[in-house]
Amino acid sequence: MTKTNFQFGTVGSPKTTPKNPGGSVGAIVQSAALGLTTLELGWVHSVRVKESTCDKINAASEANGVSLSVHAPYFINLNAKDEEWPKSRKRLMDAAHYGNLAGATDIIFHPGSYFGAPPNDVLPLVIERLNGCVEELRNSSNPVTLRPETMGKSAMLGSSKIHSNFPKTYQVFSMYRYCALACP
Repeated sequence: MTKTNFQFGTVGSPKTTPKNPGGSVGAIVQSAALGLTTLELGWVHSVRVKESTCDKINAASEANGVSLSVHAPYFINLNAKDEEWPKSRKRLMDAAHYGNLAGATDIIFHPGSYFGAPPNDVLPLVIERLNGCVEELRNSSNPVTLRPETMGKSAMLGSSKIHSNFPKTYQVFSMYRYCALACP
């Protein structure tokens, strides 16, 4: 049998996950039972998890050989107005902090929208903010990889609008192992 580097899993609990154990731990156990090797924790509305729960998630992940990623809340915008940026930043950083405690290696997030501004005007701010988040993670010894993910919509960061500035954009997002999947 040929070994590959591909891992297959679900976003959120497999539909066949029993109620006991439920939650993320149950999803990990069920994923392993189905022969899946990865699971994306869908923390898409908010990060509502305790450190003690993260410990249980991490232990289940290690015991069952299921690697984890986290999909951070949808309400993150690297181009948020100054008064909104602290809230967006906190959502991303909470996902990274608790995701790391839970054993996740990757934090997937939608980087936000242009708010009607030209991409070339937006990218410097987005780059600065993303670099700041990564720097803070590294300074706190948090090894997770932030993975911006495009939604495939023209008003959203990562859309085809940036392709005219592709070399600069590629350089920026490749530093963060940009996930170029279009989400429905």
